[in-house]
Formats: sequence, structure tokens, C-alpha cells
Amino acid sequence: MKTTLRIQKQLSQDLRVGWFLTIRQIQHSGKGTTGLIIFIMILAFLNLVVVSGLLIGLIAGSFQQFRESYSGEIIITSASGHNYIENSSALLHFLENHPDITAVSPRHTITAQVLGTLNDNPKKNERVNQVGARIVGIDLEREEILTGFSRFLQYGKNLREDEEGYILIGANLIKKYSAFADVNIPGLDLLRDVDIGSRVRVTLLSDGGSIKKDFIIKGIIKSKVDEISTRMFVLDKELKRLIPVNKEQFQEMAVRTDYASAPALVQQIKEFMGSSEALIQTSDEAIPSFLRDVETTFGILGNALSSIALVVASITIFIVIFINAITKRKFIGIMKGIGISPRAIQFSYIFQALFYGITGSLIGLLVTFGLLRPYFAAHPIDFPFSDGILVATPSGAGIRVAVLLIVTLIAGYLPAKLIIRQNTLDSILGR
Repeated sequence: MKTTLRIQKQLSQDLRVGWFLTIRQIQHSGKGTTGLIIFIMILAFLNLVVVSGLLIGLIAGSFQQFRESYSGEIIITSASGHNYIENSSALLHFLENHPDITAVSPRHTITAQVLGTLNDNPKKNERVNQVGARIVGIDLEREEILTGFSRFLQYGKNLREDEEGYILIGANLIKKYSAFADVNIPGLDLLRDVDIGSRVRVTLLSDGGSIKKDFIIKGIIKSKVDEISTRMFVLDKELKRLIPVNKEQFQEMAVRTDYASAPALVQQIKEFMGSSEALIQTSDEAIPSFLRDVETTFGILGNALSSIALVVASITIFIVIFINAITKRKFIGIMKGIGISPRAIQFSYIFQALFYGITGSLIGLLVTFGLLRPYFAAHPIDFPFSDGILVATPSGAGIRVAVLLIVTLIAGYLPAKLIIRQNTLDSILGR
């Protein structure tokens, strides 16, 4: 018992002496050198958090756009092998009266062919100027509330409830506006020589046969979400009249609710539907699997790049502490000679390394959450397939701080251990 108390007392004394020596060393060290070391630690922390956060943010930005621009937090579509959501009217009434749901946008959708040249027949060996896509009937007011649909209008004018015979076409369906216009992709058809004001012929394809109607292109819709840029849009009441069967049934319903409560709400909807067939998913579940694979790959790549920064930071701390100990070897020998515990001296260098690591991490956290994350949220990086954001969470940053401090502690411990082990007389005489 006495031995244990003596060991604890000695350890406590060594820690106090080590902390005192650390303060003295930092106070008497060059401000430029201290600032440079802290700056390197800040960069190491930012590399750990920001690099991986931006890489993951490229995909996370596309997920966010998918949710905000198309699906809402929950997307309900027709089940496999079905052409519509069963019991659509009752489901819509349930969703409209649910207290946790803020907006619902029911949509009629059907596969269609769009013919861009009405007067001239194609020349010999020339492909017909037509494209296949989904045509969507939307309620303008509901869609505006849920997705802010009007913001996707790149050229021309939006649809109006008091006029019919007009259509909005996604930019990636028209050669003039498509991002793939200059790429030779076999089987990719784009409408040629059509623009705002052109008349196109829409042929609806269904089990009941085909129905044709001419529309005038009123506007071009453009978004980084494929479900918008590769579709055509008309008024829902107009498309509803053209659908040959099941006119009262919808093919899609987008639901806006709280993101965290979406999974529980999905279960409620499934219970309400009972035996009625429909595919009910959260926006995360509706994301294509290959995008999830890309997200995982980017996460691994970001961690690999961050590891390099971690190695650089640890080597930097090791060199700084080692050189500091080497230049003060004679002073260390004198301290050992006058009775200061080698462990106390070793603690002083470990505390010094932790000081650099903690200070750099705290400033890095302030820069990340106080400056960089708000900046990228307000000014996302413009990529062809998404608006990149910075993905950084307090829990994730906390883990990276812990990793950085552990590496820093080891990097401070090793050189101090090497110097302290030298013979006291040799250290004093500089041998």
C-alpha cells in the first residue's frame, strides 16, 4: 500500500515538474518557430477533415440535390410490374392530412416518344429525329412548394395553369442544350433542330396502344439531377386526359417531411397501404447503388490522402522535439544532475508536443466549422454532376482530433526517450 502511494506521489510530482518545464520551454522558444509548428498542425488537421470531407461532399451534394429537387424525403413509385401506385387517391388523402408531412407532389408519368421533325421525312440512312423519355404531368403549385420547380427553368417560360398545348423539355434531351451533345455515344438520341417555340409530336406508349398529341416547347429545364434534365413536363390535368386507363392513379408521389423522421414515416405509409402495391422508399434508399459505391470509394481515397498528412505531421513533431532535445542536451544533463526526474523531463517534451497538437486542432476546428463549412454551404463547388459541399460532423472531427493527438503524443515521446536515456555526465560534457 505504501509503495503504491509512493509511486502515485512521485508520478504526480513528475507531472507537475514536467508541466512547469513545458511552460518555460514554450515561453522561451521563438514565436516564429512556435507559430510555424502550430500552422503545420492546423494544415494537418484540415487535411484530415477537409480533404475527405470535400471528396465525400461531391457525392453528398448530389444526394442533397436529389432530395431537394426531385424526391423529397420520401418517394413513392409504382411497384415492379405495375403501371401505377395502387389506391393512389386514398394514399394522397392520407399524406395530405398527416401532421408530419409539409408537402406532397403527386405526379402522372408515362413513357413517350418525342418527334422533333414533323414536316420532313428523314433522309436515307438518317436516324429519325426523335427521342424516348418519361413525360411527367405536374401540379405547378404543389411542385413549386416541394421542389421549387421554377428554378430549373433555364430558357423560355414556365407552364401556366390557364393554358394547354405547351411542354417543358429537359436540356439533356435536346442536342443544342445537352451536356452530351459533343460525345459520340452509340444509341444516344437527341432532338435536333428544335428550340423554344418548336412544335413536337408526343406519342404516349402504353398497354392500351399509342396516343399522339402535338405540343409547343415553352421552356428548357436544366438540373444536375437526371430525373429532371432527362424528362418532359406538362400540366397534370392535360396528361391525365391523354392517359388511356387508370386516369385517377398516380405513378409517383414525392413527400416532404423531416429528414430524421422519414424512415419511421415510411413504415407508417406501408402499414396504411396494406396489401396495395407500391414502392415506398426514403430518398437515401432511392439513391442508385452505384452512387453509394462511389461515395464509399471517395471516402477511402480521402482517408488515404489524410493519412499522408498525418504522417507528415508526426514526422514534423518528431523532428522538432528531437532537435529541441539535442540542442538542450547539456541542459537536460544538468537537470538530471541536480535531481530532476528523467520522467519529469520526458513529460515536459510530451506536453510540448500535445500543446502543438491541441492548439492546431482547436484552431482547425474553428476554421472548419466557423469558416469553411458555412462557406461551402453558401458557395458549393460547381461540378458537372453535383454542387459539392463540405461534409464535416462534430463526431467525425472529434475522432480525427483524437487520432492526431495520439500520433502527436507518440511523436513527442520517442525523441524525448532517446535523449533522456543518454548518460548524465556525457550529456553535461557534450560527449
